[in-house]
Amino acid sequence: MKKKLKIEQLTGLRSFAALLVFLSHSSWDGTTLYLAKIFESGYVGVSFFFLLSGFVLSYSYKERVLNHSLSYLKYSLLRLARLSPLHLLTAFPFVLYALYESDLNFFKLLLNIFYLQSWIPNSSYYFSFNGSSWSLSNEMFFYICFFPLVFIRTKNLFKIFVLLLLVIISSAFWVDHFFFEKILFGEASLAHWLFYIFPGFRLLEFITGMLLFKLWEARFRLPSWLIFPAYLLLLVSMYFAPNVSESFRFSLFFLPFITLFFYTHLSGSGVFVRFYSSRIMVLLGNASFAFYLIHQPLIVLFKQILVRYRYEFSNFSFFVFSYFFITLFSIFIYALYERKAEYFLKSIVNQKIR
Repeated sequence: MKKKLKIEQLTGLRSFAALLVFLSHSSWDGTTLYLAKIFESGYVGVSFFFLLSGFVLSYSYKERVLNHSLSYLKYSLLRLARLSPLHLLTAFPFVLYALYESDLNFFKLLLNIFYLQSWIPNSSYYFSFNGSSWSLSNEMFFYICFFPLVFIRTKNLFKIFVLLLLVIISSAFWVDHFFFEKILFGEASLAHWLFYIFPGFRLLEFITGMLLFKLWEARFRLPSWLIFPAYLLLLVSMYFAPNVSESFRFSLFFLPFITLFFYTHLSGSGVFVRFYSSRIMVLLGNASFAFYLIHQPLIVLFKQILVRYRYEFSNFSFFVFSYFFITLFSIFIYALYERKAEYFLKSIVNQKIR
């Protein structure tokens, strides 16, 4: 087997994507309008994670799947070992609280545990328990799709990408025309579920990641000087995103910008690549999964504590305070629980299944 090129910068870059999501869940009232509009569009970080999944799964599993050295069962169990330790850990406090309040919905719990919540067009379902875990439902769907998709030739995979893109675009026009801001169930609009949550449509970003891997594998590289313009374009797109309708904003609008942003970091050289490949950034990237899953409930908890004890923080001061402590906590969880639990489960899978 030929030696794989290192792409450690993508691990470090995960921390930047997690920071973007964190910014979108923070309060920015009273902040400069320009910055507030950019920060509130930080949910673009989710698009980065979905695209990254398609690329990294291709990088990690493509050869073994194609040469039949990795079975579908073993592959599936390995992916479960990746997601489940943190998913179950972060859901547990919410389950306990629901039991305490005598408000536990077992159907929601089953959907959540089995990564199915994103398929229900009701915000009380897809945001149930730890709300951030809705994206894990999507990731699990992507993992299932990867195995058959990896056997498809590049030309045909691109055709699937174009077909899905056209379906999403036509659906966006249809929803904008007939169901603008329509709320069917829960508290979020139909457009929010269909274009931000629905796994079938977010598969577009995952397939984009798979196609980018094929480009990268073919040794196609963008010049490193494009990285800085890619950041500027991403920030400009985030600034103008609130002016775009929900149907087009959540993934379609950002797709070209996040694709360019992602691919420029694969150049293999440059200041940004070296920065994200550094030891501290790789550590933060490894801890970003924990950070992503715990940041939203901890933001709420910190705010409740400050209100209770009458501490006053500016939005920026609270951001710095909460980001610092949530980052430390996520590193703690990664080092003492997530990494060890994942290694333990994967070792069992590797021992039992050949």
